[in-house]
Amino acid sequence: MRRRKNRFLLFCCSLMPGAGEMYLGFMKMGASLMVSFVLGITFAGFSGLGILSVIPMVVWFYSFFNSNNMGGLTNEELNNIEDNYLFLGRDGEDSFKAFMAGKYRKVIAVVLILVGCSMLWAVLCDALYDIFGDEWFSKYFYYISRMLRFNVPRIIIGIVIIWFGVKMILGKKAEIDKLEDKEETYISIESEKKDE
Repeated sequence: MRRRKNRFLLFCCSLMPGAGEMYLGFMKMGASLMVSFVLGITFAGFSGLGILSVIPMVVWFYSFFNSNNMGGLTNEELNNIEDNYLFLGRDGEDSFKAFMAGKYRKVIAVVLILVGCSMLWAVLCDALYDIFGDEWFSKYFYYISRMLRFNVPRIIIGIVIIWFGVKMILGKKAEIDKLEDKEETYISIESEKKDE
Protein backbone atom coordinates (compact mmCIF):
# COMPACT_ATOMS: atom_id res chain seq x y z
CA MET A 1 0.00 0.00 0.00
CA ARG A 2 1.46 3.32 -1.07
CA ARG A 3 1.08 6.39 1.10
CA ARG A 4 1.54 10.05 0.33
CA LYS A 5 5.06 11.25 1.04
CA ASN A 6 6.72 14.45 2.22
CA ARG A 7 6.25 16.99 -0.59
CA PHE A 8 9.63 18.68 -0.07
CA LEU A 9 11.53 15.36 -0.27
CA LEU A 10 9.44 14.43 -3.30
CA PHE A 11 10.39 17.73 -4.96
CA CYS A 12 14.09 17.08 -4.25
CA CYS A 13 13.85 13.52 -5.63
CA SER A 14 11.93 14.68 -8.70
CA LEU A 15 14.93 16.74 -9.82
CA MET A 16 16.50 13.45 -10.99
CA PRO A 17 14.34 11.69 -13.61
CA GLY A 18 12.73 8.59 -12.14
CA ALA A 19 13.82 9.20 -8.54
CA GLY A 20 10.53 10.93 -7.65
CA GLU A 21 8.52 7.98 -8.95
CA MET A 22 10.78 5.60 -7.01
CA TYR A 23 10.31 7.69 -3.85
CA LEU A 24 6.57 7.24 -4.28
CA GLY A 25 7.02 3.45 -4.64
CA PHE A 26 6.78 3.14 -8.42
CA MET A 27 10.07 1.34 -9.02
CA LYS A 28 9.39 0.07 -12.56
CA MET A 29 8.19 3.46 -13.77
CA GLY A 30 11.11 5.23 -12.09
CA ALA A 31 13.68 2.81 -13.51
CA SER A 32 12.19 3.26 -17.00
CA LEU A 33 12.51 7.03 -16.75
CA MET A 34 16.08 6.89 -15.43
CA VAL A 35 17.20 4.51 -18.17
CA SER A 36 15.42 6.60 -20.84
CA PHE A 37 17.10 9.78 -19.60
CA VAL A 38 20.60 8.27 -19.50
CA LEU A 39 20.19 6.51 -22.87
CA GLY A 40 18.88 9.73 -24.41
CA ILE A 41 21.96 11.66 -23.25
CA THR A 42 24.28 8.86 -24.38
CA PHE A 43 22.63 8.52 -27.79
CA ALA A 44 22.60 12.28 -28.40
CA GLY A 45 26.26 12.56 -27.41
CA PHE A 46 27.43 9.55 -29.39
CA SER A 47 25.51 10.39 -32.55
CA GLY A 48 26.69 14.00 -32.61
CA LEU A 49 23.18 15.10 -33.57
CA GLY A 50 22.36 18.02 -31.28
CA ILE A 51 18.65 17.83 -32.06
CA LEU A 52 18.47 14.50 -30.22
CA SER A 53 19.31 16.30 -26.97
CA VAL A 54 15.61 17.20 -26.88
CA ILE A 55 14.82 13.58 -25.88
CA PRO A 56 16.45 13.67 -22.41
CA MET A 57 14.96 17.12 -21.80
CA VAL A 58 11.46 15.83 -22.52
CA VAL A 59 12.05 12.81 -20.26
CA TRP A 60 13.27 15.11 -17.48
CA PHE A 61 10.25 17.42 -17.69
CA TYR A 62 7.83 14.50 -17.92
CA SER A 63 9.35 12.82 -14.87
CA PHE A 64 9.44 16.05 -12.85
CA PHE A 65 5.80 16.95 -13.44
CA ASN A 66 4.56 13.34 -13.31
CA SER A 67 6.10 12.67 -9.88
CA ASN A 68 4.89 15.98 -8.44
CA ASN A 69 1.37 15.41 -9.82
CA MET A 70 1.35 11.89 -8.37
CA GLY A 71 2.48 13.33 -5.03
CA GLY A 72 -0.66 15.46 -4.96
CA LEU A 73 -2.99 12.45 -5.28
CA THR A 74 -4.90 10.97 -2.37
CA ASN A 75 -3.80 7.60 -0.94
CA GLU A 76 -6.68 5.86 -2.72
CA GLU A 77 -5.87 7.43 -6.09
CA LEU A 78 -2.18 6.62 -5.61
CA ASN A 79 -2.96 2.96 -4.88
CA ASN A 80 -5.06 2.69 -8.05
CA ILE A 81 -2.06 3.54 -10.26
CA GLU A 82 -0.37 0.43 -11.60
CA ASP A 83 3.44 0.31 -11.56
CA ASN A 84 4.52 -0.69 -15.08
CA TYR A 85 7.61 -0.19 -17.16
CA LEU A 86 7.07 2.96 -19.14
CA PHE A 87 7.60 1.74 -22.72
CA LEU A 88 6.96 -1.99 -22.42
CA GLY A 89 3.24 -2.13 -21.69
CA ARG A 90 1.55 -4.33 -19.10
CA ASP A 91 3.50 -7.49 -19.83
CA GLY A 92 6.89 -5.89 -19.21
CA GLU A 93 9.58 -8.32 -20.29
CA ASP A 94 7.21 -10.27 -22.55
CA SER A 95 6.32 -7.17 -24.57
CA PHE A 96 10.01 -6.31 -24.92
CA LYS A 97 10.70 -9.82 -26.25
CA ALA A 98 7.75 -9.49 -28.64
CA PHE A 99 9.07 -6.11 -29.86
CA MET A 100 12.56 -7.51 -30.39
CA ALA A 101 11.16 -10.52 -32.27
CA GLY A 102 8.82 -8.37 -34.37
CA LYS A 103 9.24 -6.70 -37.73
CA TYR A 104 11.84 -4.19 -36.47
CA ARG A 105 14.23 -6.90 -35.28
CA LYS A 106 16.41 -6.71 -38.41
CA VAL A 107 16.61 -2.93 -38.32
CA ILE A 108 17.61 -2.95 -34.66
CA ALA A 109 20.20 -5.67 -35.36
CA VAL A 110 21.73 -3.69 -38.26
CA VAL A 111 21.87 -0.49 -36.18
CA LEU A 112 23.54 -2.34 -33.28
CA ILE A 113 26.10 -3.93 -35.63
CA LEU A 114 26.92 -0.58 -37.23
CA VAL A 115 27.22 1.18 -33.88
CA GLY A 116 29.51 -1.62 -32.65
CA CYS A 117 31.67 -1.35 -35.80
CA SER A 118 31.87 2.42 -35.35
CA MET A 119 33.03 1.99 -31.75
CA LEU A 120 35.65 -0.58 -32.79
CA TRP A 121 36.84 1.77 -35.53
CA ALA A 122 37.31 4.54 -32.96
CA VAL A 123 39.42 2.22 -30.79
CA LEU A 124 41.49 1.16 -33.82
CA CYS A 125 42.13 4.80 -34.81
CA ASP A 126 43.26 5.65 -31.28
CA ALA A 127 45.60 2.64 -31.28
CA LEU A 128 47.10 3.62 -34.67
CA TYR A 129 47.60 7.17 -33.43
CA ASP A 130 49.39 5.88 -30.31
CA ILE A 131 51.57 3.45 -32.27
CA PHE A 132 52.61 5.58 -35.27
CA GLY A 133 52.35 9.07 -33.84
CA ASP A 134 50.73 12.28 -34.95
CA GLU A 135 52.72 12.91 -38.15
CA TRP A 136 51.96 9.56 -39.83
CA PHE A 137 48.37 9.50 -38.62
CA SER A 138 47.54 13.01 -39.82
CA LYS A 139 49.34 12.49 -43.14
CA TYR A 140 47.76 9.17 -44.18
CA PHE A 141 44.81 8.38 -42.01
CA TYR A 142 43.25 11.50 -40.49
CA TYR A 143 40.61 12.33 -43.11
CA ILE A 144 39.44 8.75 -43.58
CA SER A 145 39.34 8.27 -39.83
CA ARG A 146 37.39 11.47 -39.26
CA MET A 147 34.84 10.59 -41.92
CA LEU A 148 34.31 7.08 -40.61
CA ARG A 149 34.27 8.07 -36.93
CA PHE A 150 31.95 11.05 -37.10
CA ASN A 151 30.07 11.26 -40.38
CA VAL A 152 29.16 7.61 -41.02
CA PRO A 153 27.29 7.17 -37.69
CA ARG A 154 25.38 10.39 -38.33
CA ILE A 155 24.44 9.24 -41.83
CA ILE A 156 23.30 5.85 -40.51
CA ILE A 157 21.21 7.39 -37.73
CA GLY A 158 19.69 9.89 -40.20
CA ILE A 159 18.73 7.10 -42.60
CA VAL A 160 17.18 5.04 -39.78
CA ILE A 161 15.16 8.04 -38.54
CA ILE A 162 13.89 8.76 -42.07
CA TRP A 163 13.05 5.07 -42.57
CA PHE A 164 11.02 4.97 -39.32
CA GLY A 165 9.20 8.17 -40.33
CA VAL A 166 8.30 6.79 -43.76
CA LYS A 167 7.11 3.50 -42.18
CA MET A 168 4.93 5.46 -39.75
CA ILE A 169 3.38 7.52 -42.56
CA LEU A 170 2.74 4.45 -44.72
CA GLY A 171 1.31 2.56 -41.73
CA LYS A 172 -1.06 5.43 -40.94
CA LYS A 173 -2.15 5.62 -44.60
CA ALA A 174 -2.86 1.87 -44.66
CA GLU A 175 -4.86 2.22 -41.43
CA ILE A 176 -6.94 5.07 -42.91
CA ASP A 177 -7.53 3.05 -46.10
CA LYS A 178 -8.82 0.11 -44.02
CA LEU A 179 -11.20 2.38 -42.13
CA GLU A 180 -12.50 3.86 -45.39
CA ASP A 181 -13.05 0.35 -46.81
CA LYS A 182 -14.97 -0.64 -43.67
CA GLU A 183 -17.13 2.49 -43.93
CA GLU A 184 -17.87 1.81 -47.61
CA THR A 185 -18.79 -1.80 -46.80
CA TYR A 186 -21.03 -0.66 -43.96
CA ILE A 187 -22.73 1.95 -46.18
CA SER A 188 -23.32 -0.59 -48.97
CA ILE A 189 -24.80 -3.10 -46.49
CA GLU A 190 -27.09 -0.42 -45.04
CA SER A 191 -28.23 0.65 -48.52
CA GLU A 192 -28.98 -3.01 -49.44
CA LYS A 193 -31.09 -3.36 -46.29
CA LYS A 194 -33.05 -0.23 -47.22
CA ASP A 195 -33.65 -1.52 -50.75
CA GLU A 196 -35.15 -4.73 -49.39
